[in-house]
Amino acid sequence: MPVTTNIDPSIASLLIDASIESYYALDPHAPAKCNCDPKKVAPPIGYDLVDCWTGYDAVFGPFSQVECFGVVFRSQAAPYTYIFAFRGTYSWRDALEDLQFWELDSFVPFQQTSPSPQAKVACGFWGIYSTAVAGTPSMQEQLFALLDKYHASAQPIHRLLITGHSLGAALCELFTLDLALSNYRDIAYSNYNYAGPQVGNPAFAELYDSQPREMDPATKTLRIQNTYDEIPCTPPDIPELPVYQHVGVAYLIAFYYKVWEDPLALYYAHQALNYQAVLACAFASSGGVCINDNLYVCSDKETLVSLQPDSSTLCSWLLQAHTPSFPGAYPAQPGSESFAVAPSSGP
Repeated sequence: MPVTTNIDPSIASLLIDASIESYYALDPHAPAKCNCDPKKVAPPIGYDLVDCWTGYDAVFGPFSQVECFGVVFRSQAAPYTYIFAFRGTYSWRDALEDLQFWELDSFVPFQQTSPSPQAKVACGFWGIYSTAVAGTPSMQEQLFALLDKYHASAQPIHRLLITGHSLGAALCELFTLDLALSNYRDIAYSNYNYAGPQVGNPAFAELYDSQPREMDPATKTLRIQNTYDEIPCTPPDIPELPVYQHVGVAYLIAFYYKVWEDPLALYYAHQALNYQAVLACAFASSGGVCINDNLYVCSDKETLVSLQPDSSTLCSWLLQAHTPSFPGAYPAQPGSESFAVAPSSGP
């Protein structure tokens, strides 16, 4: 898996903020109607909240529902930068869709009538992205309708930033490839996403990474990944499953919850607010790395240990027997312990 140390701190900080705010657009009591109240969804400084879109959780038929899945922020000043921020897992329906990686569906670009023959993606992600129901277009249709709207407006897109956390990272990668294969491919767009799982098979990754903007290191998709977060290692590489492969290039951070025995320790390693705190710490340091054995995150009052990341520890799929000795060593990996995914329930 390609790894880089090159990152634009201003973009990374802006987009983790936008990714977190996208969660608050979902009202659990009225999931199909996006909450666009600035008191609930706070735009990044210098931006306005201008639009939103929905997706369809199609799992288990009678329990399926339309849910708000993303928001658009637009810069207040021209030339206009737009942020498309995709929400991560929030409801139990989202979590069940996340687990539908046993089967692959063909990736069908919006502006092409036939699927890419070999490029396939997890059916759960594809279902949220591509399913339309009576009265509600698919997320895919809504996103391209927004592009049409902005293209024809007095505030056209000068630059498009695409982002998401967790499930949102997976969905934003589907949109990024869709965009690259569309008539809007010449828009100046880029994708920074956080804690995302693998989305598709090697043919999907090859198609994705072969697009012109992905061939340029300055605009290549950047996946920000905590080496203690198991979600970017899903789906696991086991014989019973299709083979999956990440796209883009990874920028690594390394943090874990100080009380490692806590049942929520795996969740804290995945939480968007904790990604934000570690990135802020890293960008404020002289070496660009957060080294702190007592990093306090006031939002949920958890304390993190943040280390120099080590790419050799990625995707072990084994629980840690104990915390690393600070600041550099990584934990022993006992072979007898199992792992269960702890889905995100918000930022």
